[in-house]
This record gives sequence, structure tokens and C-alpha cells, in this order.
Amino acid sequence: MQLEVNIKQNLTLKITQEMQQSLQVLQMSAVELQASLAEKVAENPLLNIEYQDHHVDFKRIEKMALLKNHSGSAASVKHISEDYLHTKRPVNLEVEDIEKHLVEQIPSNTNLSAIEKKILLFYIKNLNESGYLEVSLETAADKFDVPIEAAEKVLGLLHTFEPAGIGARNLKECLLIQIAETYSESCLPYLIVERHLDELAQGSLRKIAGLYKLPKEEVQSAVDFIRSLKPKPLQETTRSAVEYVIPDIIADKVGGEWVVSVNRKHLPAISINEHYTHMMKECDGVTKEYLKANLKDASILIQGLEQRDQTLYRLARLLVEVQADFFEKGLMALKPMRLKDAAELLEVHESTISRAVNSKYIQTPFGVFKLQMLFAKGFLNTEGKIESTSQIKTRIKELIESEDSSKPYSDQKLAAILKGENVQISRRTVAKYREELLISSSAKRVRYS
Repeated sequence: MQLEVNIKQNLTLKITQEMQQSLQVLQMSAVELQASLAEKVAENPLLNIEYQDHHVDFKRIEKMALLKNHSGSAASVKHISEDYLHTKRPVNLEVEDIEKHLVEQIPSNTNLSAIEKKILLFYIKNLNESGYLEVSLETAADKFDVPIEAAEKVLGLLHTFEPAGIGARNLKECLLIQIAETYSESCLPYLIVERHLDELAQGSLRKIAGLYKLPKEEVQSAVDFIRSLKPKPLQETTRSAVEYVIPDIIADKVGGEWVVSVNRKHLPAISINEHYTHMMKECDGVTKEYLKANLKDASILIQGLEQRDQTLYRLARLLVEVQADFFEKGLMALKPMRLKDAAELLEVHESTISRAVNSKYIQTPFGVFKLQMLFAKGFLNTEGKIESTSQIKTRIKELIESEDSSKPYSDQKLAAILKGENVQISRRTVAKYREELLISSSAKRVRYS
């Protein structure tokens, strides 16, 4: 009886260990798996790693910049052409170069005292990634034992440096510095930012026009200029964060049919080190137990990699079949599909599909996309057909782009238009989708021409 219990416990432990390894490997993206395999090989002498032609082609990867599309939930990777890569573009400064760039602007032929130069360098050292100053005048004055006026004078010098707005302490100051470079402090854009930033944020142009007894068109022109300014001094100077990805699945059209494959090109080949398996037969005691334990771990890892490939391949084939219209016509043709639907069709647990989709990408002839994007949400319209969320968002975007800018559609009006097109949707849902599309409310979209 005791023997039977022990056998069951050992069997359960073995299955759990193998399943855990398999699930961990399945959940990893190709980039994460690369790093994990390197660690496993370093820890386990029974593992062989062969790169051969599996080295990552970083030049190719760097041509794939991950861009969020308007939905916020989906992302596509667009390939940057060779022509674009070789055209001349403004040189972007890396974050670590900003300090050097600012120090180089310190004038050498001025009456700047040694202490003032130290204060200036102190300010430069205390800029955040957006270019805003993170220390107060009081802090600088106390640190260098100078009057507040002296600390303020040095900050004024920093405000003359490029990029415009550098060293500002808040959004208002950042905008005012930029306006002052072009206009006087009595100009309308300066007055709006200095006195009516809240009204500007709310889109209350009519109120501002009434306060100054000005035509709405003149206020609109001033607001347009303000909106052309940088809210963050370093937003164009620093290189925007780009996430590099390696596609896990490749879909190509061959002979009129879509063919899928699991991308192993960028992953090393993992195998058992035969030298140590032979050694295990000849040794005993602690050494043999150590090698046996590592052999077991190596076998479980290799099995997990094989299962990962099988699961991704089966899922890819299913997606190409179910979302055939997407591969032919693009995003608007996506059909609503749940992780649960895929799990039922593949006869696996929903959590398995969730792990398979996590941080994975599919490469197509027209771009690289997040696998999650192919699982489009949706709901029933009045004709009994399912509309995908991406289709509805696209329609909302089209309606807003074609609206009269002096009388933009409210969320309620957009919902009414969509209902007229047989799409049952609430005002609240329209507002949610509009915000996910990064489109302002109707009050902020109004324009006076």
C-alpha cells in the first residue's frame, strides 16, 4: 500500500515538473527564450548549444520598429526600407549624449563665475528624461550658498540652450520658453499659456475669445501655434523607445496557399552532450547522481522546446484558417475570436493558448504583428452578424476624420450614427474606443476657421 502511494507521488511530481518546464518555455517570446537557453546551458553541462547559422541577424531586427496602432491593444511591426535607412535624417541624441550636448553650449567667453558654472552643471545633472529640471531654486541656492536670485539667473541661462524648453520646471514654463523665442511676452499665445492653460486643455476657445474680445479664428490660430510646441524638451532629441522583436511564426503565401512555420532561425540548437552521457556510465556515487539529475533536466527542456514548436505550429495553422480574410484583406477583415475558441478547436486548455499567444509575433509579407491581435473582440449587430472591435474602431475613426471640425460629433452622436448602420453600441463604449484611438473629445476637437 505504501509502495503504491510513493509511486503515485513520484509520478505526480514528474508530470508536474515536466509540465511546469513546458509551460514556462511556451510562455516565453523568442527573445526571452534566447536568454533563458543561454542560462540553462551555462548551468547544465549535459546541454550542448549550437549556433551555426542560428545567430540573430540584428541588422534585420533593427529594421522592425514596434509601433502601437491606434487601438492601443494591438501592435504591428513595420519594415523600414533600405532606402529609408540610407536617407539623411536629423541626428537623434541618445539620452547619455544630452549632458555633453548641453555642456558644450556653456559659453566660454562670458563673465560666468566658477560658482555659477557649478550651479549650471548641477542643473544639467538634475534633468529628467523629459528635459525638465527636478531640483528647486531653493535646493540649488542652499547647496552652493548663494541667493535665490543667483540660482534663478543661472537657470535663465540654461533656458537659452537647445533644445528649446530645456530646464523648464513644468509644462507651462516649457511652453513659455519656446514662445518667447519667437514672440514677445505680450503676444496672445504667451497670454493663453500663462493665464489660461486649464481652459486650453479643456478646449474652451470660445471662453478665451470672449475674455479678450477677439474673433474665435484668431484664438484658434494662437492655439494651433501652441499645440505645435513640444510639451517635453527632449521628446524629439532623444531616440524614442523602440522594442525589437523576433517573429515566432512565419506565414507565407506559396502557390496560392498560406503556409506557416515556426521560426527557429534565431534560436540555437539544443542537444544532449554525449561526452557526459558516456562518462555517466563509467562513474558512480555523487558524480553519477549529479550527471543523472542534469540529464533529466536537459531532456525535460528539449521536450519542452519540441512541445512549444508543436503548439505554436498548430495554433498558427488554425489562425491562418480562421482569419483567412485578414491575411488577404488586412485588419478590417479580422473576425472576432476568443482564446477559448482556439482552445476548444485545438482540444487544449485555454491557459495553454494564453501562454502560446503571450509576447509572440507572426511575420507576414505585409508586416509583423502581435499574435494577440488576431484574437479580435466583437459583438452582435442588429442583423445578427458579429462586428469585430477593430472594425468598429476603424469606422469611428473614419466618421471623426470626415466630420465638420466646427461642429464635431459627440460620443452620443457617433453612437447614434453607428446604430443607424446596424451596430448596437452605447455612448460609453464609443467614448472608450475613441480614447483608445487617442482621439480627443468633441469639445477639444472643435476648430474655428
